[in-house]
Amino acid sequence: MLSAIQNLQANDKARFDAFLNQGRALQFLTGRMLIEKYISPDYQTLETGKIVLQKGFVSVAHSKNFVVLAFDDEPIGIDIEKITNRKDFQTIAKRMKFKNCNTPYDFFKSWTAYEADFKCDAPKKRKTHLFIDHQGFLICVSSLGSKPLEIQHAQFK
Repeated sequence: MLSAIQNLQANDKARFDAFLNQGRALQFLTGRMLIEKYISPDYQTLETGKIVLQKGFVSVAHSKNFVVLAFDDEPIGIDIEKITNRKDFQTIAKRMKFKNCNTPYDFFKSWTAYEADFKCDAPKKRKTHLFIDHQGFLICVSSLGSKPLEIQHAQFK
C-alpha cells in the first residue's frame, strides 16, 4: 500500500492526506489503483477532483466496501449507494424534485441517477441509465446512450 500512496500524483496525494476517515482514504486509493491498473496509468486529476484521461472518460464511485469504475470513449458517470430505510427519504426527494419516490428503493434509484448524471460531464444532453442491484447496493451508470454498455467486474478477497 505504501508504494501505491507514493505513486499518487500531487493533487491526489494531497486529497489522500486530507481524509480523516481511513476507510474513505482507502476507497479513494483503491479507485486510483484500479484506474491505473485497468484503464490507464496516464491520467491527470484536476484541482476539482475530476479525472482526465488522454483518451476516453472515467468515473469513480465508492460506498462502504465497494469501489466502482465506469470507462467509455464518451462521457460517462457512475454512482453507488447502499440501499437503506432512510426515514427522511421523502423530504429529500421533495427538495430534490424527484418524482415517484414512494419507497427507499425509488429514492436511491433517483439519487444514484442524479449523481451519475452529474459526473457524466454532458449536462444538457439526454442520458441513458443502467441500474445494477448488487448485495444491497444500487449502482447507476449514466451514459449518452449511443451504444450498449458492457459490464465487467473483478472481486478481490
